[in-house]
Amino acid sequence: MSNFIDNEAELSDQAESAASETSEPAPKRSRKLKEKKRRHQISSDEEDEEDDAEDEDRAREEMKGFVVDDEDEDDEEGGDGGDAGDDESSKAGSDDDLLEDDLDLLNENIGHNVRGRVEISDDEDDRERIKGQLFGTSDFVDDGRTNEPEYQQRAYTDAGSRSESEQSEDPFIVQDEGQRRRHRKKGTKREYSDQVLDEAKDIFGVEDLDEFYEDEEVLEEELEEGEESIRTTRPRGAKVTLLDTIEPSELEKGFIRKIPVTEIDDHDLQLEALWILEFAFKAQTLSQQTDTGLSIYKHGKGTLEVNTAEEEAPEKIREAIRFIRNQLFEVPFIAFYRKEYVESSLLMPDLWKWCRLQMRKVRIADLLKRVQKYITESGYDEAAVLQRVTDKDFRDEMRRIVEWERIIILQEPQSEVEITSRFKLGSRTDKYMLCIQCGLSPMADAFGLTPEEFAENYTEYVKHEVRQSTKEPNDDAKEYITETFPTPEKVVQGAMYLLAMRFSREPAVRKKLRQIYRQNLLLSIYPTKKGRNEIDESHWLYGRHYIKDKPVNELKEDEYLHYVKAKNDDLIEIDLHIETDATGETNCMLLSLTREPIFSREEYFYITEEWNKLRKEVLRQCVCDILIPIFQREAHERLLEEARDCVIRKASLRLNHLISTEAYRKTFSYEEEDDDMPDLGTRVASICYSADRAEATFAVVIDENGMVIEFMRLVHFTKGMRSKFPDDVLLKKKDLRELFYLIQRRRPHLIVLNSENMDAIRLAEDIRNMLKTEVEVNKTFPVQIPVEITNSDAAKVYMNSRMSTQEFVEFPPLLRQAVSLGRFALDPLNEICHLCNAEDDILYMKFHPLQNEIGKSDLLFALQLECINRVNEVGVDINRCLEFPHTAGLLQFVCGLGPRKALHLLKILKQNDNLLESRTKLVTFCRMGPKVFMNAAGFIKIDTAKIAERTDSYVEVLDGSRVHPETYEWARKMAVDALELDDAVDQTVALEEILKAPEKLKELDLDAFAEELTRQGFGNKNITLYDIRAELNYRYKDLRMPHMPPNGEELAQMLLHDDISNVQGKLVLGQILSVAYRKINEKETNLKARWNDFTSTWVCPCCKRDNFKEPTDVSNHFGEFTGIRECPGVPVGLRVRLDNGLMGFVGMRNISDQFEKITDPTKLFKPGQNQYFRVIEFKPDRLECDLSCKSSDLRGEEDRRDKYFDSDRFQEDNIADEKARKAAHEKRHMNSRVTSHPCFHNVTFKDAERMLRKMDLGEAIIRPSGKSPDHLTVTWKVLDDIYQHIQVEEREKKRQFEIGKKLIINGDEFEDLDEILARHIQPMTAVVRDIMSFKYYLASVAAESVQVIDNVLRTQKKNAPQRIPYCITASKKYPGKFVLSYLAQSKIRNEYMSVTPEGLRFRKQLFNSTEDCVNWFKANFAQRPA
Repeated sequence: MSNFIDNEAELSDQAESAASETSEPAPKRSRKLKEKKRRHQISSDEEDEEDDAEDEDRAREEMKGFVVDDEDEDDEEGGDGGDAGDDESSKAGSDDDLLEDDLDLLNENIGHNVRGRVEISDDEDDRERIKGQLFGTSDFVDDGRTNEPEYQQRAYTDAGSRSESEQSEDPFIVQDEGQRRRHRKKGTKREYSDQVLDEAKDIFGVEDLDEFYEDEEVLEEELEEGEESIRTTRPRGAKVTLLDTIEPSELEKGFIRKIPVTEIDDHDLQLEALWILEFAFKAQTLSQQTDTGLSIYKHGKGTLEVNTAEEEAPEKIREAIRFIRNQLFEVPFIAFYRKEYVESSLLMPDLWKWCRLQMRKVRIADLLKRVQKYITESGYDEAAVLQRVTDKDFRDEMRRIVEWERIIILQEPQSEVEITSRFKLGSRTDKYMLCIQCGLSPMADAFGLTPEEFAENYTEYVKHEVRQSTKEPNDDAKEYITETFPTPEKVVQGAMYLLAMRFSREPAVRKKLRQIYRQNLLLSIYPTKKGRNEIDESHWLYGRHYIKDKPVNELKEDEYLHYVKAKNDDLIEIDLHIETDATGETNCMLLSLTREPIFSREEYFYITEEWNKLRKEVLRQCVCDILIPIFQREAHERLLEEARDCVIRKASLRLNHLISTEAYRKTFSYEEEDDDMPDLGTRVASICYSADRAEATFAVVIDENGMVIEFMRLVHFTKGMRSKFPDDVLLKKKDLRELFYLIQRRRPHLIVLNSENMDAIRLAEDIRNMLKTEVEVNKTFPVQIPVEITNSDAAKVYMNSRMSTQEFVEFPPLLRQAVSLGRFALDPLNEICHLCNAEDDILYMKFHPLQNEIGKSDLLFALQLECINRVNEVGVDINRCLEFPHTAGLLQFVCGLGPRKALHLLKILKQNDNLLESRTKLVTFCRMGPKVFMNAAGFIKIDTAKIAERTDSYVEVLDGSRVHPETYEWARKMAVDALELDDAVDQTVALEEILKAPEKLKELDLDAFAEELTRQGFGNKNITLYDIRAELNYRYKDLRMPHMPPNGEELAQMLLHDDISNVQGKLVLGQILSVAYRKINEKETNLKARWNDFTSTWVCPCCKRDNFKEPTDVSNHFGEFTGIRECPGVPVGLRVRLDNGLMGFVGMRNISDQFEKITDPTKLFKPGQNQYFRVIEFKPDRLECDLSCKSSDLRGEEDRRDKYFDSDRFQEDNIADEKARKAAHEKRHMNSRVTSHPCFHNVTFKDAERMLRKMDLGEAIIRPSGKSPDHLTVTWKVLDDIYQHIQVEEREKKRQFEIGKKLIINGDEFEDLDEILARHIQPMTAVVRDIMSFKYYLASVAAESVQVIDNVLRTQKKNAPQRIPYCITASKKYPGKFVLSYLAQSKIRNEYMSVTPEGLRFRKQLFNSTEDCVNWFKANFAQRPA
């Protein structure tokens, strides 16, 4: 039936398409008189062949002036006259524009009435407004609300709008020295002062502002990852400012809200609070997820406190929303200065959820309104009953909409053509509409229930009886026979499909069936052919690659994302399904529909039974054919979203752990300071070494502000103190001595070492021993300095970043890493924020193994939230940011600012002698608006002591505390009351005195003070008063965890750079170092030697050696006569070093299953021997593993297998793979040849490729062919990792093991192997070398690297738009072929070039050189490839 309806739908499509083509209006053309440019318009319904033809026409037009054709040039000169330039410019265009009708239809579908071109306003007022927005009061003086989302509309590109001066006579890039011409756009004026332009360049991080003033530009609406983007245009005639042309992604980096914040009334507040509570904190998950509810659950609160928090949560959420939407307070401000209203139930992570949910809600509401508008304007009959989208919709039907919206967001992005065509009113008639148009609705009603009645019967109780027709189904169907449905059977099938679709679209039915589906959803996983080859016992997926019918509610956290990653790598196949019977037709969903007679009549009449059979088939189609595929997709996206959210949470926790450590505080002070070495506070010596021991090590000493004091290069620092080479030990001691001199001069308080690998433990111990010797033995140094191993992830990212090369131009990379490592040890938060720059360097840090599987924007947003939380908790000394630029990254995370405002604030202060004396000047001098000041003031701290030294003006001591300026008067009042002074006394003096004696504040009755404030109308300020008292006791106390040296699991994680949770139970490869012995006790010294009858020798009773011929030899071994004991002791196990650097130990019981028979392990294991071991236990505190090499443990696969591991399928696949391997081995059996030729080898193609890897380009290996006994194969090295296999036919062979006297390659005859190399291989090698020497050949890029080639060509096109960039790359997929890629207009084209002995073949023509081929291509560019 489905095939029949599909065919009919296609016929209908063709008919409608023909009708639309006949009625399509002619394209309209418009001309801008001012710019004299013509816009080309093309129909969106053209076929790809027509597009290609137009591309060639346009390319041929652009090639004018390059193609050498004297006759054409003469004709053009004679015909054009003086207007040749204008005509040529008017002909230039783009095929990317749409017809006006198509644009109108597109805009109506997406809800925008936009058409035309973008114009930059020339009005002086507009320029002043832009200037004010950028550099005046608009950065700070605002009410916190973003304007209507003008940033979300993008310009539309018109390639034909280029002026004639931008058209080049030579479209190819043939000169490296060529520079891009600069032309002023017609009709635009940019008369800004130099100061304004300089500030604009600094704010937006560009060197050329021309990119902001393109006439038209194709942009896509900024959406979340996976959400389909919409192509929009700006309204014609609308005046566009500089801010309109900024990328929304750049505005997001400035922490500007995507959704404007608007005020709402109390009723809407209550509804929104309930919606947030439902979908942010109480949403049920398909898989097992933790930390999805209120954050208070994670803080070990009692049951009573948790219950109270849940009861108060709606009210707390409502208050938080009121602060955000009505008073425009940011989340950190609410968390710190409005604790009374949120703290008992909501913590700062809970408050941030509002931002994400608000964006989701607005997006869904906009979708509903657009759908409503579309249906209304489409003229449907149902449009009259549509209701307006209100907040009530978010309570009643939001669950379904959220499910749909999640799927859309997580979809893969479609191509541009798909996105633009998605919003057209399609001419295609689907199967459902075909049935309706053919009038099958009455036939569907004859089944006895409407969809609404069926939904009530199913979801409530059987309240509607099924109406029974008196005719047989086919008799009823005869009335509806049409040309599309020519028989009664076809009519019945169409009506059944129509009714099944209607049943499936009932919300109540779908909701209940979805719930049943998810409760019974199962997961099965099986490996692909590639997976069976790659997944072995050492693979992370082993034991989970065969899973059968695992309930999805047993999936834990990010487990599903692991499976999806493996599926994307083509290792496994994932199947989400529900259990069915043996026939595969009945499942739990279908049973729930047929268990009761909700859609059948219980009558024993043949007509009723026929209708009941059809009704049952309708239900089967509804469930199995329609709903289950939809639910399967929904479940996949839901599980994927939950797993990604889990990864984001874990990555955020990892970052939170790094930046939750307070700045390092020195634990000791030097007794005396040299005259030339003043006290610079805490100093840190940082040492960074490389894994390559041949590379030098660098040590640097930095002060408490992160500035470099002195650095040193240590060449032999990584050598071992126990090296077998005496010279290495001497060189190592010399470097340690030089390091000690540096320490002695600069006297650091801490020495840190980077965590490159396990060698860090040895190197740190060398430094400790050196210092211990100097302190205790030589007494040349006063104190033992702590030596720590520090996480170097951030330092490595900084070392490779662009900003490090700008800050330290002459420093080598490893020295830059040492500087960053020292700064990280001083204050991790400062260095992490330093990486949160315009290039998002923080994303290069490794926070989670699966972080590359989630969107960068989502991960960046989560990491920025952690930085915002921690920075506002610690506070930012803005004067320190001015003095030390590497600390300025903190300011962007201050509540209410962001990167743009922070940069602007620093620029203003730099004009004020780099000094901010008080928070008041944020308003008076920096012109900060009231809302921004309210949010930011409390988190900007000022070092009042240093300010007092630099200025004579009054310094407010509270500016150096967390006390917000709005509560300064309360703090002063508390100081006066604590000192029991009169109110008339100077409160400033009282405040200074109370700071010297804060213990007097304990006597204050703050509860009474809070009650008085409440009575005066200030609200509940109880917690605020206690916070003020705590702050007066210790101003801006660092609330982070104290600094602790890493140890245990943290140290192991740093050194191994891997997830240590998966170490236990793993099969690992290690090297045996030695046999471990224990000392002999007193009882064992009296043991006597034993005789071994099997070996006829005497055995030592301790070490179990059995090579002694006489008992006296055993006594001498014990040292009874000589006094020198040679016996090492009693063997207890083996010492092992694993591949990852960890040390391991194998006990005697774990050496073998028959360990009692093994007395001397030296007979079985030798030092240096490689062996596989099973990790029994990992001890992170000692960085050691307990291992086992017993056969039973090495075979112990069951321990790592999943609970639902499919052993039967695993065994079947193993047997099948073994048979396939044997068959392949027999097939690869080749007939060896007997010859002495140096290039001939009896090897397989893999062996030939492995041998050629070490050979030069053009070398060849001749080998027997697996094709037949009468064939050879010549494998020659085209390029590195590219090998071509050429078949050679042998003729006139006398014996099978001889080489034929005639050798044929592609019809060419050769006498022997040398002639093949000379006439065939060597000429092709010369051609390859000629291609490699061509200046536009990309040596390190394969032709299959489409994205890399795209970026290269588009970059060249951007630098020189008047030329056509091109390049040549080698193909790995087709060895011996190269690809010529060029960018004529908007699409990159690729054409193959083949290497032959006769030369280079391109477009069925041969060329002697690459230069000749390219020149011919330029001259014949317009010819269509054959």
